[in-house]
Amino acid sequence: MSTFNSSDVAAFKGGVWVFCEQRQGSMMPTSYELISEGRKLADELGTKLYGILLGDGIEGIAKELGGYGADGVYVCDHPLLKDYTTDGYTKVICDVIEEYKPEIMLIGATNIGRDLGPRCAARLHRSITSAFKSRPTICTFRRRFWVR
Repeated sequence: MSTFNSSDVAAFKGGVWVFCEQRQGSMMPTSYELISEGRKLADELGTKLYGILLGDGIEGIAKELGGYGADGVYVCDHPLLKDYTTDGYTKVICDVIEEYKPEIMLIGATNIGRDLGPRCAARLHRSITSAFKSRPTICTFRRRFWVR
């Protein structure tokens, strides 16, 4: 694996990603909302939309996301990811981002999202935009984290 360079903007061509939050094996409604909005954004950018789902025994619920417009889902399934932990989820998400380099990452403004989004952005040396009411100009926010 090559060295991660967050300033190499041209390398980030991995589509639009949505952090799909689940609790106790059930998808949170915010995930479906963000997948729908992410689909619109991905279509405007001419790229693919992916969900990223972390947990334990979650393979079955990942399939639900295709019906909401996701082109694919990155599933990180491990017993240590059963319950949300700040350090664990941040590490896994940042490792996957470093490998696949999405253009944009959408994270819901839930308790978990408000904890996770800034930590991932800081670790990856990226900016974060939070609590927007309507979608801003795409060029302004490319390769940033959005927390909605």
